[in-house]
Amino acid sequence: MSENVTHNADPAASSPGAILKRCREYHGISLGEAAEATKIGINYLRALEGDQIKEIPSAAYRRGFLRIYATYLGLNPDDIIRFSEKQSSPAGAPRKDLPGGKGDGMPVRSRFSWRKLLLPALLLLLLIVTASIINRPTAPPPKQAVPQPVAEAPAAPPVLPALSSARPASPVQKPEAKIAPAKPASDDTAPSEPGVTLTQPPEAPKGFIVRMKVIQNGTLTVAIDGVTAQNYDLAVGDIIEWKAAKNITLELSNAGGVEAELNGKPLKAFGPAGKPAYIELDANGVKE
Repeated sequence: MSENVTHNADPAASSPGAILKRCREYHGISLGEAAEATKIGINYLRALEGDQIKEIPSAAYRRGFLRIYATYLGLNPDDIIRFSEKQSSPAGAPRKDLPGGKGDGMPVRSRFSWRKLLLPALLLLLLIVTASIINRPTAPPPKQAVPQPVAEAPAAPPVLPALSSARPASPVQKPEAKIAPAKPASDDTAPSEPGVTLTQPPEAPKGFIVRMKVIQNGTLTVAIDGVTAQNYDLAVGDIIEWKAAKNITLELSNAGGVEAELNGKPLKAFGPAGKPAYIELDANGVKE
């Protein structure tokens, strides 16, 4: 009879950070070389390999760094991101026993979600209000009071105009004002002084526009003027355009998979195909 021996594995050895570190060491890559290739700070790489996710407060940056680093090491970025988010989720969540399992725990009853009834209740309330408005009885028009006949007053005798022996005054004729013809201006008249022309200062530049066309699939994380980064799943044929006042930061998983323009002028390729890149742009172009 064979005897099965179960070895307890160290959980830290199978964490996302440990996998990244072992893969890097397997390829013989130092942290400095990885930081230079991925354009990710060496402190962030240490935090990723040490599973210190609190060192990277932004979830968007954390996912972007994991995706770039995993792709650089030849790992599946989606699996690493999913593994990291699963590990960072709060512990103690209720465990559901699988059907047919041999666990001794009682089956967990799912809590009734009142949110499922919220939408039907709102629709029912809306129908009731609409029906009450439609079926509301229309108020009868107000009755107009019938005017009572008024006794006619006796007609007053016509008033004759008073006769006067005085003749009406003839209207006073106003003297006509004669307008003298304007004299033509002589050649000796001094020309008027030209007005002072005020020159307005040129308007300050209103930022710049970056237009990107995707020629190979990949992923992208964008931060505009320091605002929270946005993630994109790039597909061939996609065209994206951003407008910024100061700068735009791009984190590409495939540097050669895009073609970019700055204010209508084409930019050089951000890097070779299949390689990640970290690019920072301003109104003058790519920052070195």
